[in-house]
Amino acid sequence: MTVMARGLLVFSVFLTAGCAHFNTVPYMDVEKSNRVRVSQVNGETVEGTVVKAEPHQITLSNRGQRLTPIPRKNIRSIARKPPVYDDFRQGISEEEIQSARSKRNALIFGFGGGAMSLGAGFFAGSMLSQSMTESGGTVLAGTTLGSGIIGTILFVKAGKAKDRREAVEIIREARSIRHANDDSEPRDRHENEESLDAEQRRSEELRKQREELLRQLEESRKNP
Repeated sequence: MTVMARGLLVFSVFLTAGCAHFNTVPYMDVEKSNRVRVSQVNGETVEGTVVKAEPHQITLSNRGQRLTPIPRKNIRSIARKPPVYDDFRQGISEEEIQSARSKRNALIFGFGGGAMSLGAGFFAGSMLSQSMTESGGTVLAGTTLGSGIIGTILFVKAGKAKDRREAVEIIREARSIRHANDDSEPRDRHENEESLDAEQRRSEELRKQREELLRQLEESRKNP
């Protein structure tokens, strides 16, 4: 097997491993916001985000464009991506993560890691090719190219994972701020109501004092 063939084999193995994100779960474990892949009794497979989970059926949304209700009796098995939660145990959907996700780390890791992998592959290929006479150039090219491809894919994958983690943290922080604001609003309203009541009481006391002064003045005029 040539170096290029070995590189392509390893590359395909990593691609296959990267797709294995779904795990089979019982029907009752499925929750709103879960990303699931449903295998039906009729042989069809439907993938989407759960927008409603009921005892008799689940309803999926595919990128927010289409709602698909699937009766429980038609479901053979359900595979689910590991769910993500915020600090209040509320689910975070894949659509939310993708909308908050950037490509910054994937690009940085891809370019930087690709360059490093090409350099490492070239160095290893040079060492191997020195002991060969006829196929030295092929080994050098194959090692450099194979290492560059595989290294770039792995680094891009690591960058995407970091982008995803950062997106989840952004969503969690935003929800925490919103939750804090929601909690403080009733408190602020209550404080404002108390302040208004106190102001009204002070105004009422001043009014009574003025009335008492006017009454005393009126009596002093009558009885000089």
